[in-house]
Amino acid sequence: MQKSKIRRIINISLVVILLLANTLNVLAMEIPGYEGGIKNEMKYMEVIFITGEPIILEGTIDIRVTERNDRVTERYTYKLENLAKNAKMTRTVNLTKSISLNGTQRVDNHSISSYKETIEINGVKYETTEKNVQWSKSDIYQIKPAVTYVAGSLNVGKTYTIDKTAGRVTVKIEGSTVGYDQYWGTTETQILDHYIKYETFGENPVEWQATARVEAVHNRTLDYSYEANMPTQISFRGGYLLVEQQENVLKYSYDMPRLSANGTVLSQRNIGTQSFSLDTNPLNQRLEVPSIRDISGFWAEADITFLASMGAVYPDSTYYGPSLPMSRGDFARAVATVMGLVPEETPPTRRRSVTMTEEPKLFTDVSNQDPNYKYIKIMNEKGIMQGAEQNRFYPSNALTKAEAVAIMVRLLGFENLAPIQQYSTGFRDDSSIPSWAKDYVYVGKALGLVSGNEENYFQPARSLTKAEAARMMTNLIHYLQQELRYDYREAILNY
Repeated sequence: MQKSKIRRIINISLVVILLLANTLNVLAMEIPGYEGGIKNEMKYMEVIFITGEPIILEGTIDIRVTERNDRVTERYTYKLENLAKNAKMTRTVNLTKSISLNGTQRVDNHSISSYKETIEINGVKYETTEKNVQWSKSDIYQIKPAVTYVAGSLNVGKTYTIDKTAGRVTVKIEGSTVGYDQYWGTTETQILDHYIKYETFGENPVEWQATARVEAVHNRTLDYSYEANMPTQISFRGGYLLVEQQENVLKYSYDMPRLSANGTVLSQRNIGTQSFSLDTNPLNQRLEVPSIRDISGFWAEADITFLASMGAVYPDSTYYGPSLPMSRGDFARAVATVMGLVPEETPPTRRRSVTMTEEPKLFTDVSNQDPNYKYIKIMNEKGIMQGAEQNRFYPSNALTKAEAVAIMVRLLGFENLAPIQQYSTGFRDDSSIPSWAKDYVYVGKALGLVSGNEENYFQPARSLTKAEAARMMTNLIHYLQQELRYDYREAILNY
């Protein structure tokens, strides 16, 4: 008894350690650096305003990250230029990041340890170091079962010298970041507001002020499509293709002075908005062709075929039974697979002697040899699906519509988006929706994940069919690919 309890404690501790390690590794920001730049496989680009006009620089950024316990050191090295404007820049930044974890939340606080930047434009040098730089950034991450959300704030103050003693440029930057990361996509939007004061010294001093806004967006989308085969004499008609691509957009607007050829300030202002983008090369992955034969012409044929191609349902089986009830165990498999929640298995290393200890049972009615065991395990560990009385999971029981929509909303972490005061879900059988499920049903309907029948009845206690489960899964995928991205990109940038 005591040994079994010790093994259970060790297993739980290992799970916690792995979750924390994964959290530290996967939550890196996707926008490179903190200057509102964008990059792809070939180059990095950003815009500067130090001379009174927007100048786009491009080149390379080298990022080195070192992790030690709860502290991270980041080193950024920039080498950029614009030949048409006779401009070049070098910048080296060393940051220290402290990490604090509290349940499902993580806070990263950044501070600057060294900073050196030199910009040369038409022979004029603008320089600054950490002695003339104030820099503060803090990000908070909330880690939900299938999606991680982030919001951050940035404040920067930099003073550049102009040719050592000829003048100075003061730049203040106020910034914010919002984003999310999940299996089907990542979006991060960074907004930086620049406040610039330029002044030269001497007999004919020049002074002007300007403002600019930089909006940088990184987006990664994993999409799928059915690719039909052209020849008719082939063993399979076609199959599904996964395509991952990254889009990086930089949009900037500015209100700057108009300057004469000798640098004096004219009466009118230079106001405008520009944007440019860098995309990555698509990454393609063909999915296996399933053997299912009883769904031809069925209304959810495409949904079922796609899920089977991903391995979310048994792809080697010829029989699916789309009108049969979806079991709890099979639904756990489908959700965990579609959302990429199951870590890849690594082959065991060979050892001369291995002592095998049986893993404690997760539920009394789920064998460790159950084909859905690892999916049920991960769904339970993440709090998405729980057992019932007497530590039972009931993997063969039919899943109800209310249970299914609750699982969808828990995945997203949107349980608290329903109104606090009394409300109606809008379904005709609203009064029959159990109190524990009402918030989930309200949010699921608002997100377009579930709907009622032709008479607008939700039927919360009715068993979900396998076809309905497949459609619900593809609805969730489409929401994660499109609707969530719109809220974090198009709605913010009017892009």
